[in-house]
Formats: sequence, structure tokens, C-alpha cells
Amino acid sequence: MSRLALFALTMFAATTRADTIVSNGTMDGRAVDHSGEKGLLITPPNWTPVNTNADRGDRLSVEESDRPGSGQCLHVHTFGSDAGVYQSLVPLQEDRTYLVSAWVKRLSGRLAIEAYPAAWGPAVMRLVDDRSSGWTFLTVGLTPIDGGAHLYLVASPEADFFIDDVQVRPAPLEVGQPKLVPFDFGSRWQYRVSLTPAPGAALPITARVRAVEDGSATRSLGVAQKVTLAAAKPMTVLLSMPLRAEKSFSVEVTHATSGEVLGGSPMAQLPGLPWVIRYPYRDALYASTGYRWPLRITLLNATTDAIETLEATCLIMRPDGTPACEARSVLNADALELPLDGSGLAPGEYRLRVTVRIKGGRRVFDAERPLRVLAPSETEVVCAPNGDTLVNGKRFFPIGLYWVLADPAGWKPGPGRKTEDLRDLRRAGFNTLHTYAFEHNDANDTDDNAEAYLDMARDLGFMVMMGLRRDWCRGPELNAAAVERRVARLRDHPALLCWTLWDEPDSNARNVPRVQAVYDIVSRTDPYHPAMPVFMSGGGRPFRDAADINLLDCYPGAGNAGVLPSVFQRSRAAIPDKPLWYVAQAYQQGDKLPSEQDMRLYWQHALKAHAKAIFWYSYGGDARGWDSIRITPEHFANVKRAVRALADAVGQ
Repeated sequence: MSRLALFALTMFAATTRADTIVSNGTMDGRAVDHSGEKGLLITPPNWTPVNTNADRGDRLSVEESDRPGSGQCLHVHTFGSDAGVYQSLVPLQEDRTYLVSAWVKRLSGRLAIEAYPAAWGPAVMRLVDDRSSGWTFLTVGLTPIDGGAHLYLVASPEADFFIDDVQVRPAPLEVGQPKLVPFDFGSRWQYRVSLTPAPGAALPITARVRAVEDGSATRSLGVAQKVTLAAAKPMTVLLSMPLRAEKSFSVEVTHATSGEVLGGSPMAQLPGLPWVIRYPYRDALYASTGYRWPLRITLLNATTDAIETLEATCLIMRPDGTPACEARSVLNADALELPLDGSGLAPGEYRLRVTVRIKGGRRVFDAERPLRVLAPSETEVVCAPNGDTLVNGKRFFPIGLYWVLADPAGWKPGPGRKTEDLRDLRRAGFNTLHTYAFEHNDANDTDDNAEAYLDMARDLGFMVMMGLRRDWCRGPELNAAAVERRVARLRDHPALLCWTLWDEPDSNARNVPRVQAVYDIVSRTDPYHPAMPVFMSGGGRPFRDAADINLLDCYPGAGNAGVLPSVFQRSRAAIPDKPLWYVAQAYQQGDKLPSEQDMRLYWQHALKAHAKAIFWYSYGGDARGWDSIRITPEHFANVKRAVRALADAVGQ
């Protein structure tokens, strides 16, 4: 996966004193060449290139700075995406606010100063510069959500920047995570944010508090507030923001007079409309579920009794607009449920209309969407209303393994087939395979080989998560014909479980339209198997219409399983109406392997979060390198014992 190798790279040990944590000053020190002594990717000490492929055209160099009083600086000149440098800050104090600052000189393009959690996931801080001229001092607040952060200085395509004097230091104000106020059927979201003067801060402090849209240093969401902190105790500020917006934002606090940055919150996600509706899976009714579906309506962050004031109706309408059947809501715990019954409808295209009213009063929600009634299929894989996976109507809990076999000789009939190796995996409890052989762009990735892989899986008792060639999906142009041809060729195979569309697209929100286009092709061509990307620890909300399942990876490292409950909580909040599948760590991170106990904790936390499938990264293709569970015989045995215990726990 795209960020896995980062964990194996150098870690910068931060101090815990109340002075500067990172101080590269003028970036003096002996330069490091990361391009095999070719002089193409050179950084100051402690910084690592984000992209280490010098053939892509990106260039990093350490040069004399023309900023008065400076020595060396970093020059980033990029022709690709995500080029720049990073370093890891561990430990940092969770929920304490720091200031990240740098001098930058922009020649062209866009630079992002951003940070990610120590356990990975969506960015917790980001400041974008695409306007400055000459040497400019940039500062942004960073409040970690766990015990550290990965600090990135990343330039966008065809950008040219000089960067100097990067510092991280404690902030005078500690800014908490924005907390959503219960929804009251009004027209705006309300967030509470705590501000606390840091120990020793000079008081009083008069500050300006505003919510800033991710990716914009100037775009405020709502009205800024002016507050005065006169005592060394927390103050709560209430911020009002648009109800329909679905944007990431952070809270920026600046000095009311000088404009100096005093602190910043972790990034939060405006949820958009408060209605969470569990529509029929894939907007369809299936034979596996008897053509019935309990449509469920809840409210994001509503008061306990708010749902009791509501009533709802749902109409299934024929193409000519006439009603085919109607359901009325019943109150079930904290939700309105509408029992849809399409068992008497002919297969075909319909429309679904949902209306919610305050009892005896005004309409507060109205939506319409397509609905398909599908004929039965012999290879039907459906997510049931409770999130369970149904394979031809029978419950199946996928226990999967990534990157299983690269060479077609390993799966085609013949003396090279890895039959006993695969049987060993099956005995250990694995029941689902994934291979990157059908995502990479080489001769192994053919329709014939993909079908042979499915044949092998069927023969040995596995299902398959099938990928799609990356150049078809991510190239300059979407190769829709090739995607459709591959899906049409394999869609009726009994070993096909699902389609995985894209690896970690949430690293860049600009991927949304392309991922959606790929999903639309796959979903239209094969309505009988789930399709989804895999997300980075909970960043999937912008892609939720391109995901039948909320599939996420999170690799916390040896001894760090305790970070997972909060990761799962964020992930479920991002896509609350889709089943949760989890990709867990079984590979070596740096020089440390997760123990058997670590891996047992990974799946135990996942089951507590109601995960409906657990995959493991990874078998390592045909090799036994850092990403392979077979790196040592002892580790392989640990993995198999942990997975066998999981299989027994879920009845597989």
C-alpha cells in the first residue's frame, strides 16, 4: 500500500520540553542524497523524500538561501504529485497545541504544510500556500490526536519552492477538537471549541477565532468571533457553520491585533445534512434478502428524543410515476424504520421517495433516488441490513490476505501451482485472497490470468477480492472499455467476492470524480458483487457514493493496538450507513514485528467496532520481504495462530 514503507524510515525523536521541538534553523548540516549518489533527491538531515523515485522527474536540493541571515535551505522542484519531504515527530503530547512555522519562497505552484496522526489516517492539520511572493513566513497550529505526527512539506505538480527555518514549538493557546452540538432542526451546524491558555502564557489574550476550510488560508466557514481569555482556565467558543457543507475544516486562533497565529485545532469534517438513511444495499432489492429491506432513518448528533417527534413515509414508484407500494415508519430504538417489501414486484427499474415530517407539522426532509429490483443470480454477494455478507443467501465472514502470489505459475494448474502453501493458509482460517497481480501493469495482468486465479480459489475453497489495473483507472484517461471488459468477463465466477477499485484514494480529494467513474462502471456492469476503494484509517466520506463497503486500513505497529478504537470510531462516523471491513497489520514495521498478542488485539478491537470482514497485509507476493507474513518462520506461525483464533471466533 502506498504509505506502508514510510514506517520503516527514520524517526525523529522529539523533546518534551517547553522550547522548540523541531528547529532546523537554516537547514544547516550535512546534506543526504536519497537518489543513490546521483545528486537528484538531496535533503537536509532528518528529512526524507516523500517520493524516492528519481525517474519521475522531481528534484530536491540543498542550496544557499538568499534570505538575509540564512545559510542553507531546501529547494523542492516537482513534476509529479506529492513531492517534497517529511519527518516524523514522536512523541508529542496528545491534545496539546503546537505551532508549525516555516519560511517559504514560492516561485510557482502550490505547497502544503500538513501533518498526519502517528497511527496514520486523514490529515489533522494542513496549510496551503499558492499565492505568496518572495520569502513569506507561514504558521499553522497543530493539535495531535494521538502521540505524534508525521510532518510533510509537499508541493503540487509543476511547483517550485524554497523552504527554510522549519520549527515546531508549543503554542500559547491550546485548541481542542471541535465538538458537534446536537442537531435541533435548525439551518446550521453548531460546534463547541475549547481554548485554554498554555502554562506561562501572558494574559489577558484577545483573540480572533474562526473555522477555516481545508486547503484555503483565507476561506472562513461562518463568522469569526472575538474573545478575551483573562484567566488560566478553559473557555468554550460556539461556532456556527453551513448545514449542507461537506468540507474539512480546522479552527484557527489568531491575535486580534497583530494577526499572529496563537493555535489551531485538529481538522474536523462538516457532516453535510444530518439525515443518515440506510437505503437498500446498492439501491437494489435482491433475492438473497427476499426483496425486503428495513429502510432506517437516524439523525447525526441529534438529541435523544428528537427522532420521536418525526414520522416518515416511503414510496416505491414505477417508471411512469404511479405508486407500486408504500411503507410507513415505526419507531425502533433511536431510528425510524420503514419495512420495504418488493417481493411482489417484477424485476426492473423503479424510484424510491422518502419523506420525513415533524408529526402533524412541516416537512423536514424529502429525497428521491433510483431503485432496482434484480432477478436472482447464482453468484449473488449482498450486504444484509445488519451488515453481514451473504454469499448466495448464506452468511460469510471474509478473513482475507493481501498480495497472495504474483507469478501466474503459482496459481495456474501445473507443477508450479502453490497448492500446499494455499491449503496451509486455508487451514489457518483464511478464506479470501487478494493479489496485486491484477492491479500492477505487467504481462501477468490479463483477463485469462485473472480467471485462472479465480479458478484456483474455487478449487481450494477461497473467495477473491479482485483488483483492477491501475493504469486503466488512474492513468491520464480512464480506460472504461478495459474495466468493463474485465468485469463482464469475471462477474459470474463463483469465487468472486468483491471488487477493490483504488488503493487509498483519500490521500487526495481530487481523486473523487475518477473513483466515482470507476465505481459507476463496475456497479453498472456487475450489480451482484460489492465494489469499493480501501481508505486510510477513516478518510472515506468524500468517496461514500463510490463505496458499497467502508473498507479501511490502519497499521498501528507493535504495542499500539490501543489506537484502533478511536480510528474505528472516526471511520464509522465518516460512512455510518455502510458495513465496516478492516485491513490489519501483519507485516514488519521498521525492525519490529507485531506479536501474536498484537494481532489478536487488532481483530478483537475490529469485532468490537462491528467489523464484518478482516483482511491482513500481507503475504508479500512471491517474496518474503518486509511486507510478508513469512519473513520468519516464527512470525508466520504467530500470524496463523492469531488468524485461526479469529476464524474460530466468527464461526468460519
